[in-house]
This record gives sequence, structure tokens and C-alpha cells, in this order.
Amino acid sequence: MTLPACRCLATALLLLSAAPRVFADPPADATRSCAVKIPEQARWLGSQLFEQGAYQRAGECYQAAGDLDLANQAFIKALKPESAATERRLVEQRDQAKALLRKVARGLH
Repeated sequence: MTLPACRCLATALLLLSAAPRVFADPPADATRSCAVKIPEQARWLGSQLFEQGAYQRAGECYQAAGDLDLANQAFIKALKPESAATERRLVEQRDQAKALLRKVARGLH
């Protein structure tokens, strides 16, 4: 293996080990469900949460109440803020990776 190839491999391994891990799904213990199990109470709590803007939790309560149409509406409303937050995290991770790569490149010269 040539010296440039070794440097490239070392850089790639360094970047992979230093990069924060990104997971598609939250850990199993992070999943939540509605705090109440009686359908009427779950529907009422879902409405309260929806009005407060807690769309993900509202959807969980609507789902527990068996009202899948309202659950889907709440989950869809919850997607936009989650997507924006995910985009911000990805941009931050990209910038961190670029900065790390610049440091490694300076260190190799």
C-alpha cells in the first residue's frame, strides 16, 4: 500500500470513529404511548395535546383511542418540526466532519 493510500485510509477511519452516530429509529425505551388507556380519555387528551402543539403525543393518544384519522393528521403535523431539527443536526455534523478533515489534512502535511 502506498503512502497516500495509507493516509487516505487513516483519514477515513479517523473521521468514522469521530463522527457522531446517527440512528434512524429512537432506542426502544424512548418510544412513548398515551398516558391514558380508556378511549374517551385518550381522545380528550389527544385533543388537548394537539391544541398545545404536542402533535406527536397527540397522535399517540388518538391512536390509543382508535381514531386513526386524527392520529395520522397529528403525526403529519409532527413531521415538519422533526424534519427541520434533523436537517439542522445533519448540517452541524457535516460542518464538524469538514473541520475535522481540514485538521487531519493540515496534520499530514
